[in-house]
Amino acid sequence: MASLLDGDDTNGNRRMFPRVNGTSPKMPANDVRKIKKRISQRMQRTGSMPQRMQRTMSVPQRKQRAMSLQPISELLLDVMVWEILIRLPVESLVRFKLVSKAWYAIISDPVFVRAHLQCSKEKQHRNPSSFLVTPQIYLEPNPSGLFSTNIRFYLWSLQQDDMSRSSSSATLLYGRQFPTGEFGLVSQMAHCDGLVLLPTNTNTYVFNPATRDVVALPRCHRNMLQHPSCLPIGLGLDVSTGTYKVARSFYRSGDYSSVAMGMEVFTIIGEEGHWRETLLDPPYPIVCPQTAIHCKGSLFYFIDKKNQRCPPQALLRFCLQDETFGITPLLNNVYPTVEDDDIVLHELDGELCATFFSKCVQRVLVWMARDIVNPEWDCHYVINVSDHCCPVASLSVTGGFLLRRGHCLIRYYMKAHGVKEEDTFDMDDLRFLGPSEDTLGHAWENLCVFELLYYTASLVPITPKASLQAL
Repeated sequence: MASLLDGDDTNGNRRMFPRVNGTSPKMPANDVRKIKKRISQRMQRTGSMPQRMQRTMSVPQRKQRAMSLQPISELLLDVMVWEILIRLPVESLVRFKLVSKAWYAIISDPVFVRAHLQCSKEKQHRNPSSFLVTPQIYLEPNPSGLFSTNIRFYLWSLQQDDMSRSSSSATLLYGRQFPTGEFGLVSQMAHCDGLVLLPTNTNTYVFNPATRDVVALPRCHRNMLQHPSCLPIGLGLDVSTGTYKVARSFYRSGDYSSVAMGMEVFTIIGEEGHWRETLLDPPYPIVCPQTAIHCKGSLFYFIDKKNQRCPPQALLRFCLQDETFGITPLLNNVYPTVEDDDIVLHELDGELCATFFSKCVQRVLVWMARDIVNPEWDCHYVINVSDHCCPVASLSVTGGFLLRRGHCLIRYYMKAHGVKEEDTFDMDDLRFLGPSEDTLGHAWENLCVFELLYYTASLVPITPKASLQAL
């Protein structure tokens, strides 16, 4: 145990803290191979003996043998620590960093961060219950178009067996009061692996609410058109490097008749520390304002079809790995053609999803595509509702969906093809708790709209300081 607190093995090497039982979440294949190699090398140095030969050894020989096997027992102890820590919530792990240098090194290690994130994703997928609620509040009682700079993230838990009971309150997870006037307008948020992107008309912010961390990205100096709203932007994961990137489009000319746009990328905790322009420009202009949808390592934008002679019925795709553009056909097999304004694009169960309300059949149609380059759109679900709703998450336990319609959340049962009265909840009635409060507060006042994000808490760092400490 003493060596565990020191954080090193007998050779002075840093421990990998692996999983070896084969259950989820699995360690990366490279890390498993490293652990097996290390155990094999130690066995070769100590020399594995049959049990009957060990009985014939003298007492000094047995004592020496026991001492040589000690590093393997210590490695197994490390495995136990890994197994325990990987199942704990982020809030507990942040506190446990203060226990010792060894635990700080374990929890900050990028291998542990990825494994913990995978474990959290699997639990959330099996039982979708964690959602992040962020209200956008008007600055004044009479809506003036300006929003409050007090940004708050509330954690809301869903009990699939009793929605009315579980959705009565939300707990404040993290709040940040920015100086008044720092921004006036906000755009739709984006979520990726516990990170939340907040675009505004002046600055762009990236939060990790679980670790209570926030970073303000540099302002855009390439944009030549003073657009009254927020620029098109998106957040996603570059799977080739394991880094998170923010991609933002900008106007190359201050002339409204010109639609030439460029793209710049900011790598979170990257070596550059600034926006860098992509080698190629978007082949089509992008609708502004707009927050891109992230799916399978790419960002997807709606194309601005105004002043375009033959615009494609497609999405503009930006690959975060090689930072190139492509075209993804959008519901090209649907007749009559659906307008982009009627489509809600999102990611559902890891697949690209397009939802729209069909006026012909008075149903909400949910189309999904596995291939993002050459998609074959299939209508996976037909939801029997009389108004436009958007799926927020699939509920694996009850076999249905959590739908959003305005400020209302609805639990829809696929087998029953309907909604029960007790499964409709108005978010305007939501009460909230502060971090150290015991009594419920009041519902939000001057509410314009609220963001509801399917949320997975993570330890992913977003500041250089946290990144250096993790090395």
